[in-house]
Amino acid sequence: MSLSAISVSSPPSSAVSPGEGYGLPIAISLILHVLIIAVVAWGWESSPADAHKVTPRYVEAKLVSMTPKSSKPAATKKKVRKIDLAAKKREQQRLKEQRLKEQRLKKQKKQQQANAAAARKAKKLAQEKVRMAEEQLAAEREQQRLEQERLVQQRETENEKQRQQDFADALAAEDELLLAEQDEVAAQSYVAQIAQAIGQHWSRPPSARRGMTCELQLQLIPTGEVVSVSVSKGSGNGAFDRSAEQAVKKLGRFESLADIPPALFERYFRQFTLLFDPQDLRL
Repeated sequence: MSLSAISVSSPPSSAVSPGEGYGLPIAISLILHVLIIAVVAWGWESSPADAHKVTPRYVEAKLVSMTPKSSKPAATKKKVRKIDLAAKKREQQRLKEQRLKEQRLKKQKKQQQANAAAARKAKKLAQEKVRMAEEQLAAEREQQRLEQERLVQQRETENEKQRQQDFADALAAEDELLLAEQDEVAAQSYVAQIAQAIGQHWSRPPSARRGMTCELQLQLIPTGEVVSVSVSKGSGNGAFDRSAEQAVKKLGRFESLADIPPALFERYFRQFTLLFDPQDLRL
């Protein structure tokens, strides 16, 4: 809707002053313009002219650069693009290097942690080995101490047993010596009785003289019976030696040995040597 300008003709000039002649028309004109603007603002869409609204035609438009083609601007634009790509490439390279550096640092840190863990483990194993070695050494020392104590106790026990055995042996030897002395005394008494019995049955030869002696080897049985008799060492006088031998054979049995203890008989009279030494011979 087109609006035509409303012009107000001015009244014929009169004798009115210039200010008074234009004031009213200007006011009217302003009022009319205000009304027109209000009508346009409030009633434009509801006016009957909307029914005959014509759809506007769309015109495709393309902006055509008016800058004339030249090789120099294109080269400049390409150069700027290269600079941008190089900067982008440098930024990518920087980021890549930064990532690689972070990865290396992370790997180094991980390796350091692994090395630290391995070192702690190795230290712990070494300490455990040292502890086990010390415990084993202590156990060996304790075993050695116990073994030494056992050996000392064993030696003391053996020494005590040896002392007791030595004491017992000493007692036994003393008892044996005492018994031997007693047996010797008893045997000498039996020997004296045998010599007396032989002297009673001895026939003195004429050639016998004082100082003549001979040794007779006798073998008896527990009843006192003579099994055999012989001269083991003669006097130098055959008649004297034979007379002594004949006296034993003539006697035949020693009655005094009938009550002799068996141990004493076995020790002294089973086989024994008798010194025949008559005391009543002439010079």
